[in-house]
Amino acid sequence: MSAGVKSILIMAGLSLLVLACERVITVDIQKVPGKYVVEAVINDDSTCWVRFSQTSAFSDTLNLMGVSKANITMTEEGGRTVVLTETAGGRGIYRARFSGRPGHTYHLKVEYDAPAANGHTGGRQLFTATSTMPEKVMLDSLFVTERVFLGQKRLIGTVRFDDPPAPGNAYRYIQYVDGSEEATVFVVKDDLFNGRTVTDELLIFNDEYTLRKCDQLRVVLQCIEQPVYLFWYSLNQSSLGSSQSASPDNPASNIKGGALGYFSAHTVSARNIAIFPDSTCSYPAD
Repeated sequence: MSAGVKSILIMAGLSLLVLACERVITVDIQKVPGKYVVEAVINDDSTCWVRFSQTSAFSDTLNLMGVSKANITMTEEGGRTVVLTETAGGRGIYRARFSGRPGHTYHLKVEYDAPAANGHTGGRQLFTATSTMPEKVMLDSLFVTERVFLGQKRLIGTVRFDDPPAPGNAYRYIQYVDGSEEATVFVVKDDLFNGRTVTDELLIFNDEYTLRKCDQLRVVLQCIEQPVYLFWYSLNQSSLGSSQSASPDNPASNIKGGALGYFSAHTVSARNIAIFPDSTCSYPAD
């Protein structure tokens, strides 16, 4: 038998040995008590809602489970209190007819008599939060910028607005394409552009992402306070894996009582455009 054939047989034997040594490793995932999650919003455009839910176990198919039959109120400091009513079908979403006003402070209270389930011992749960609505900043314009990424031309939504002279302003952008909300978290504060005209590109770190001809683009500008900025910023850092910590952590929250989430009193301003529309574009009737 030649040396070459011997070498081939030896390599084949070693490959079979390695394959024979493979085994399935079972990871012991520790069960931890579920957490309550409060997501609450009031703005200056007749929007007032709260989503009250619980985190689910690692093996569950649902990420969040809506919590029904909670008592939820929102109060304007020095003003009236409204009771939020759960929407039809449950799912833990509560709403009220209530508009916020810039410069005013709002208090949220969520009370719930919890059964013993999902890792909780049960009993009365109380979560509170406070948020002050910043002064309103109008979104001046929305347009498209062309950029080259990895050798490909990309069309990117771009916003422009004037930041007020007073420092400490923070903003969140929400982008919708053909009515669908983009999942990317866009937040920024005015540390580097205080009192100046801001031109910001809504960059999405996806090799294939681009706006396309005939797309309907909508961007909402939220003026948010610093604690809400910290929530969205820390959430974004955790999702990108860019946190300085060794392992992911829960985002910063302004909810008191042990729940995750946020309460945001903010103003809104929005712009809509169609991307290079012409007779070949088809849009649904209003």
